[in-house]
Amino acid sequence: MTQLYSTLANIYHEMYQHIFDYDKEFDFYDAVLKRNNCHKILEIGCGTGMLAKRFIKTGYDYLGLDLFREMLDIARSEVNSDRFIQCDMREISFNKQFDAVLITGRSLAYVTENQGILDTLNGVHKSLKDGGLFIFDVFEATGIFDNFNDFEQAFEFDDRKIKRISKLKMNLSTGWTYNWYAKYIIEQNGKITEYDDITTLRAFTKDEISLFLKLTGFKIREIIEAPKTFTIIAE
Repeated sequence: MTQLYSTLANIYHEMYQHIFDYDKEFDFYDAVLKRNNCHKILEIGCGTGMLAKRFIKTGYDYLGLDLFREMLDIARSEVNSDRFIQCDMREISFNKQFDAVLITGRSLAYVTENQGILDTLNGVHKSLKDGGLFIFDVFEATGIFDNFNDFEQAFEFDDRKIKRISKLKMNLSTGWTYNWYAKYIIEQNGKITEYDDITTLRAFTKDEISLFLKLTGFKIREIIEAPKTFTIIAE
């Protein structure tokens, strides 16, 4: 599993505030949740709490879940509250507690085996109240593999420069999977530190994720397409 969410959790926290538009993302979820009268929510893959603090500020009965303690430590500091638990998404089971469950930040990509996908979706289904809403986004396989290119990113903060060099390699061992090799070069106070990281990610076709949802008792309400990703609203 990647160092980005453990050893480099603080680096993630800085970088992804520039990569993600959290205000726009929150506005999307907020509109869907309010339209469906959802108040008690679970966010899976909550990371360092950037959406959490927006949900909490707006008055949602919120619980955040993430696999990594380091991410949750930052999240607790961000929201000045302990509305978080550490757990593997493949093992959740809350017995009809939530009006809505969200898997944010395309976090389902880290579950690469079919059984893990089924375990996750079954756990979500069990955790939702009758008529509850399930919202999540995934990488779209055609968009990923049609434009399968290496890339570099650079970020500059008050006293720190971060460069990430990413190389992608097809894996395909358990679906539309690929390996993401990343080198992080961090310059601070005249000192340069480097970290190498590798993660295996999974993308999906719409037909594929639709079948997973059908097998675990969900009905799709809407599929929202975007470049290289799509978001599903199901019940």
